[in-house]
Amino acid sequence: MNIAEEKEAVIKQVEKVNDIELIRAIKGVLDFGLSKQQADEEMEASISRGLLQSQLGQTRSHEEVMKEIKEKYKL
Repeated sequence: MNIAEEKEAVIKQVEKVNDIELIRAIKGVLDFGLSKQQADEEMEASISRGLLQSQLGQTRSHEEVMKEIKEKYKL
């Protein structure tokens, strides 16, 4: 079964449910899965931006960053 067929099968099953607690549980699982999916996509985009910055030479050394932090927070 492909993803579209799986989704259709789930929708048909959910339409048969008459238990509000089960619906809420299903919704909770879906909400969690969707938020994780979004977080994964955002993380992937962030990594891609970082890799591009690195390739373009738009990075600072660890030493530079640590010096800046120590000066800023007087460490």
